Amino acid sequence: MARRHALTLAALVVLVLAVAIPAADAQMRSGTAEVTRAAGRVEVLRKGQTQWGALTTGTRLAEGDQVRAFAGGSADLAFPDGSTVLVAENTRFNVTKVDYDAQSGARNMAVHLAVGKVRAQVSQAAVQLVRARQSNFTITSPQGVAAVRGTIVIFAYDPVTQQGLLFSLPSPGQPAAVASVTYFNFATNTTTVVTGNQFISVAAAALPTAPASFSSLPGNVQQEVLGAGNPGTANSPVLTTPTVVIVTPEQIQAAITTIGIQTTAAPPTPGPPLGAGLANLPTIGQDLVQGCASPPCP
Repeated sequence: MARRHALTLAALVVLVLAVAIPAADAQMRSGTAEVTRAAGRVEVLRKGQTQWGALTTGTRLAEGDQVRAFAGGSADLAFPDGSTVLVAENTRFNVTKVDYDAQSGARNMAVHLAVGKVRAQVSQAAVQLVRARQSNFTITSPQGVAAVRGTIVIFAYDPVTQQGLLFSLPSPGQPAAVASVTYFNFATNTTTVVTGNQFISVAAAALPTAPASFSSLPGNVQQEVLGAGNPGTANSPVLTTPTVVIVTPEQIQAAITTIGIQTTAAPPTPGPPLGAGLANLPTIGQDLVQGCASPPCP
């Protein structure tokens, strides 16, 4: 009887461990993003290839693949964690990392914006994964890294002027105070936290501007920001240049580590107020200045 009880107990322990251990030992695997919509002239460049081809609905994009959308073109991508990315017109975009564990929800996903505009709706991760830094979704540009925490982010970048705009918007039903995008600037080695319904301007070798309210923008500008239109970077040479410099996973990880250190320390000195620094940013920037981004307006 004692032996039978011991065997039963041992079997129970094995069963419990079989259920509990996989969650702890689960490992992220490299995955793909699926094209769920492609409109207009949108092309894909596979990793290691030199010829661009047409991008169509259902195409799977792996790490190292690039997408470019010309005037009037755009595409929607679905990532394995439930996040989605809109690639706007006049944009060149790289899939840098798509690591995901479906069982635990852990993820390490990164995309790079060489020119143009992307809008990402990043799925919310479990709190314990965020605390353990096992939930990373980043958008990079040549100037920095935007770490997104389960919210909507819109990132626009023009390599000609070396200026960008970063918007943080709450997902449907999400409190604005919970929405958060943290931006790390390579040149200044500083971190800026952009909460829901705020945005910043980023310029080469300068501190990002202090966060401004998205609601302060004129309605037509807000619609332009949210949509797939992006005429400001039309005919940019970066759309057709053979190669572009892409932020590496190692650089991203170093930035994430620095973000963790800086956001737990004293907050950095805020950058200059939003204003004339946007004057040279095509389309959106001009509208912000001309439409008066900081009411009261004349």
